[in-house]
Amino acid sequence: MAEFYRFPHWALTTLVMAAALCIVFQTRAISYSIRRLPTGWVRRVENGMECAILGMLFLFAALLAQVQYGLFCGFLAPSAYGLVRQAVFLLTAVLGTTAAVGMELIWPFFAVGGAAVLLPLTETVTGPAYPVFFLMSMAFFLLRSVHICVLRRRELYTQLSSVSVKEAIDTLHTGLLFFRRSGELLLCNRSMEELARQMTGQPVQDGRLFQRLLECGPLCGGCAREVLGGQQVFRLPDSSVWSFSAHELPMGRQTMLLLTADDVTEHWDAVTFLARQNQALEQRGQELRSTIAHLQAICEAEEIARSKARVHDLLGQRISLLLRALRDDRQMDESLLLDFARSLPTALREDRTPSPAHRLEMLRETFQGMEVSVEFQGALPEDGAVADSFAEIAVECVTNAVRHGYATRIQFHFFQNDCWRMTVTDNGIPPAGPIREGGGIGGMRRRVRQLGGRMELYTVPRFRIELSVPKEAVEK
Repeated sequence: MAEFYRFPHWALTTLVMAAALCIVFQTRAISYSIRRLPTGWVRRVENGMECAILGMLFLFAALLAQVQYGLFCGFLAPSAYGLVRQAVFLLTAVLGTTAAVGMELIWPFFAVGGAAVLLPLTETVTGPAYPVFFLMSMAFFLLRSVHICVLRRRELYTQLSSVSVKEAIDTLHTGLLFFRRSGELLLCNRSMEELARQMTGQPVQDGRLFQRLLECGPLCGGCAREVLGGQQVFRLPDSSVWSFSAHELPMGRQTMLLLTADDVTEHWDAVTFLARQNQALEQRGQELRSTIAHLQAICEAEEIARSKARVHDLLGQRISLLLRALRDDRQMDESLLLDFARSLPTALREDRTPSPAHRLEMLRETFQGMEVSVEFQGALPEDGAVADSFAEIAVECVTNAVRHGYATRIQFHFFQNDCWRMTVTDNGIPPAGPIREGGGIGGMRRRVRQLGGRMELYTVPRFRIELSVPKEAVEK
């Protein structure tokens, strides 16, 4: 080391800083190497060699510090640490050779060659050229440490290791907590830690205590227990919903416990949405059932109102004529009064029942208030009996479609060729099986049969009723 006394002070300071940098990178390389999962004695020997190289770098720094101290004190000190330097070199050589043989690689021998610069014999043999070998050795170990750091880091995060396993578990959205029966924590990923802080206000410190708190303990503000599918879930302030499950994991003679937290927010939202939809459907179904049950009363009320209006119009016309005659102070003709009296019952009986077209309009307006669309295409048959039957059947079709199929749109198509025809379709739920004809469909079929026609039912691709009445049968 005597040749280093010729170096300027700034150069020695730079060398000391370089030695410190080598120590930092080598320490980092050792950290990465130790954090790998052990796979046998070869890896342990390799880790030992890295520790020996770190000790060698400390000796490099100590030798440079000795030179600086000698320059500061003003005397030339001989090289020290002779036995330690030989011991460190011997340890590095043994571990490096063993690692090279075990891994069947040659690169550990390069570390042994670099460590040879540390020997006092090398310093004596090389003489004035020793600083060159010293600097080359330091540069080699610096580059080697940087390379190992990059290599080990890539290995930790791309291959199976304790770091890669923890990193992979931390990236999971599912919360995981491993602990012993005593409550001692073994592993807790990031998702579970965040959940614990939101629900309890503090990190998980005891697995058993955290599990009991989930079962019946107090929760932080904004967190609430809910029930989803018969299982307890937890709703957090951010509107997310989580389900916790406990599992036992036998490991040798011991049994570990695993607590998992699954995000069931989408399931919760879907169930909540379906519950609201079912409630709305139930309410609408009650309204429809009530409307259908009172449909006859509505029709009767409509008929009474129409009859009242008819009576009002007829009596109003006659009373107006009588009042005019009285105002003119004229004697009413007896024959005219008798004609008014005789014609009044006949006039009241006229238009006693609404026309088929009017009945269809009443049907459309009645169900329109329940948000059920009743649409008509084409014109009713010219024959009054057929038109009246089609109108009566239309009322029964709408009632059945709304009551049994929960339909919201019913379409009627009237047309004629050699027959008067009516087609009925709706957007309701099709029958799940064969149709059992009750009083409604049976009554429709009897009414069509009385006219000499026929009625057909179809369930695919959707529910459809087709009626046809031959014109010849009606004319006969």
